[in-house]
Amino acid sequence: MIQTYFNQLEAAFAQFTAVSFVLESAIHLEPRPGNQGYVYGTVVFTDQSRFFFREYLDVAAGKIEKLMYTYHYQDAANQLLFRYDNAQHKPALLFLEHKHIGDTDIIQADAPVLSEVLLEIAQMREWV
Repeated sequence: MIQTYFNQLEAAFAQFTAVSFVLESAIHLEPRPGNQGYVYGTVVFTDQSRFFFREYLDVAAGKIEKLMYTYHYQDAANQLLFRYDNAQHKPALLFLEHKHIGDTDIIQADAPVLSEVLLEIAQMREWV
């Protein structure tokens, strides 16, 4: 089951990154014991902005659960534009799944799908 998810993710990633506004990209898919997996990668865009992502996954009863994830997008000057993650905060947030917008705002946001985040970046930059 984890391999099926990897195949789908890799196909979506390859389709998105084969466009003119992507300079380079890499995705790494690592199966782990117990039907778990780790995914990480980067995308560098023509405006030198960068996208970094990680997912630690568990497949239980045919369902993919993201135990840990982060989708981090920054501009060419390394300033955070947005980041989705489910990291614990101190002081604690009222919600686990959230989105950072810039360096100051944090809002509740469900865990996105990688392809959705890539599309969000393309729309934000008006590449599509």
